[in-house]
Amino acid sequence: MTSEAIRQTSEPGQAAALRIGACCGIVGALAFATVRILHGDTPAADAEASLDFVTGRPSYASVHIAALLAATLSLAMLMALVSSLTHPAARLLGRWGLATTVVGLGAFAVEGTSEGLALPELAHAAAGASPAQRAELVRAAHAVLATTHGPSLAAIAVLYGVSLIAFGLAIVVDNHTSWVGWTGLTVGAVTLVAATGEYLNPDLMPGFLIYGLLASILAQAWLIALALTLLRRARLAV
Repeated sequence: MTSEAIRQTSEPGQAAALRIGACCGIVGALAFATVRILHGDTPAADAEASLDFVTGRPSYASVHIAALLAATLSLAMLMALVSSLTHPAARLLGRWGLATTVVGLGAFAVEGTSEGLALPELAHAAAGASPAQRAELVRAAHAVLATTHGPSLAAIAVLYGVSLIAFGLAIVVDNHTSWVGWTGLTVGAVTLVAATGEYLNPDLMPGFLIYGLLASILAQAWLIALALTLLRRARLAV
């Protein structure tokens, strides 16, 4: 879209909304990546090792809440993006992206807060338990990890898979910085395939490729790139 077209279609306050949304997106993406690094790679395949891992990370519960709040900041930017789209099909795709983002955030909230609180409580109890009691707590930790594995993959598939595909298509259709659109479409498609494949075959690939590389690095880098294009769009809309 040309700068003249942006000026003609901008609404009062649109530039300010884009700036606020972009700032939320940058802060949210950086915060999400940071807390995911602090979270570390939980050895989910070994319940006893997971308890030892959590014992050495007093912030384990808090980083899950922080990650959720950071992801909601990015949602504010995506709402600003959708409000700036002018093509009817792009607006529809953008609304689909917002809907899938909310669904993904819901799954992420349930999975993250369940594991994020349950494992530290079990780890704390296991620290002073007898061998027999510790064995029971390890079995409980295994149940927690097994129960939250599916929702965590579903959250990634929807939040950073389907939603990035929808937003990428919306950007391309709207002729709004097409390289950002195609990049989002590509990252979303790879994330969706990887998370779905891991869900169907839990031994398909190491978890850090999905939770770390795709969700915590590439998806967040794309969100920052989108934020920068929205800041440029805001300048042109003035």
